[in-house]
Amino acid sequence: MTSEDIDEWLDSWIEAHYVQWGTPEEAVKACLLAATLDGISERDLSAAAGGDLVGFLREEGEAIAESSGAAPDGF
Repeated sequence: MTSEDIDEWLDSWIEAHYVQWGTPEEAVKACLLAATLDGISERDLSAAAGGDLVGFLREEGEAIAESSGAAPDGF
């Protein structure tokens, strides 16, 4: 997978799961598991998130919540 593919995968995962992912730490665990099952390494996933997967998921969750009016639990 290219880095662009991984970026798209991460964006898609966030859009599909942001409502039910719980705390940022729980979201990271779920995201890492899904990525691993799809053949994406933790290192590549972290790179797609700019080196801070927790912060990235938090920011993306907040952005989606602002635009949709539905904040994920724990964020």
